[in-house]
Amino acid sequence: MQVVVNAGKPEPLVFHVPQAFFDALQQRISMGSKKKRLPNSTTGFVRKDALPLGTFSKYTWQITNVLHIKQIFDIPEMPLEITRSFVENRDGTYELFKCPKVQVESIAEAYSRMEKQPTIRPLELKTFLRVGNMSPDQKAPTPFIIEWIPDILPKSKIGEMRIKFEYGHHRNGHIEYREQQSSLEQTMELSPSLATINVH
Repeated sequence: MQVVVNAGKPEPLVFHVPQAFFDALQQRISMGSKKKRLPNSTTGFVRKDALPLGTFSKYTWQITNVLHIKQIFDIPEMPLEITRSFVENRDGTYELFKCPKVQVESIAEAYSRMEKQPTIRPLELKTFLRVGNMSPDQKAPTPFIIEWIPDILPKSKIGEMRIKFEYGHHRNGHIEYREQQSSLEQTMELSPSLATINVH
């Protein structure tokens, strides 16, 4: 049984971080502007389903430019990769593709060869961060969302930061819509013994 699922919308990433960390991140969100960038929305809510319980405020920033996201999260030690290339193995698994280093020839050497072989490239599989308008007929841009709930732990000055994003896949330059098996079928394929039901 093949079930189409939206694999491009993972669960939000949730971090408990000090207020000072988020203040620094908020400065990076406002980078390039003289004024502090205000959140797109502010919501008050009562938290009853998880600890700590209580009434909190949630601030939400929606960023629709991938270059702005790079500006926020890029650091010299670890630049943000907005695309990653992969090679598909015969068994259907994927490995990160690392481009081999190529020695640069002088122009004279390159043109002096009469028979130059084209570079063989693997099948191009890319995963990319979906931000902004991805197609001409898209009505609203796809946002990268940063949510901040300050003072989840008020004495420690710790808040909750949630990051919501979407991603997509390219195969040879074309957007690919993936089908994934249902979790039941995957379980049955991985462990056939689990598919046996004992009736007493």
